[in-house]
Amino acid sequence: MKINLLKSAFIGALTFTALASSYANAHAQWLVPSHTSLSGDKAHYVMIDASISNEIFSADKAYRPKEKGAEYDDNLIIALSPDGKPVSDKIRAYYLQRKNSAAIKLSDEGTYHIAMKREPRIMTFYKDANGERGRVFSGKDSKDIPAGATDIKSMKSFSTVDTFVSRNGTSKPALLGQGLELSGPTHPNDLFVGEQARFQLLKDGKPAANIELAILKGDTRYRNERNEVKVTTDKNGFFTNIWQQPGLYLIEASISEDSSEKDIDSVRFSLFTTLDVAPE
Repeated sequence: MKINLLKSAFIGALTFTALASSYANAHAQWLVPSHTSLSGDKAHYVMIDASISNEIFSADKAYRPKEKGAEYDDNLIIALSPDGKPVSDKIRAYYLQRKNSAAIKLSDEGTYHIAMKREPRIMTFYKDANGERGRVFSGKDSKDIPAGATDIKSMKSFSTVDTFVSRNGTSKPALLGQGLELSGPTHPNDLFVGEQARFQLLKDGKPAANIELAILKGDTRYRNERNEVKVTTDKNGFFTNIWQQPGLYLIEASISEDSSEKDIDSVRFSLFTTLDVAPE
């Protein structure tokens, strides 16, 4: 089941930097669940941490609540329950300087699709009178763009930052329906070392063909090389991967397009999906 979340500003924007051409130079956004699979007769809670960092899954920069001085944000994280509807309970994400942390109650059996809920971000780039490049987080009419600036270009950025958690078995996860996201046929909570996973990359619910993705195991601070695996979707948006090690992985992708919106030159869609791979 799809749900339209763009009007409620679900799909987030890169807050601290535009994606560079190399994933290694970009700050990743991510969600980390305390568990990806839970079982039991009673409802469970799963903890979700959110942060932005270059060291994958090592918390660095938290999302500040919109209300100045607030300790939490009720509109940072959403969860789609197995029936595709947003969970009814408020998801209170506490601001903890380097990360945000929230508890989500899993009342139903099946798979929950958990994601960020952030405003799209407009960024405008320019060259000042001295030829130095600059950037403001607003449109071309920004008063912060210096007089005499040239090469002024605006970009609207949408990011999907998500993960999946299942209770008492898996079910087909609800689709967000907009932005970039992963779909099956492999279930995101059924990943094992040595087994091949096959996913489909979607953009606004349709196959995204010929798009490069980076598959990156977490804990990058503990190794000298990031060891990304690069894959490219086929004409129907499908790609495969065989997991070499257990642990948390971040799947990254981005698409840039010309914009038809007035005063916006380009649009960038980005994806940051956290997956959990179990041992053999």
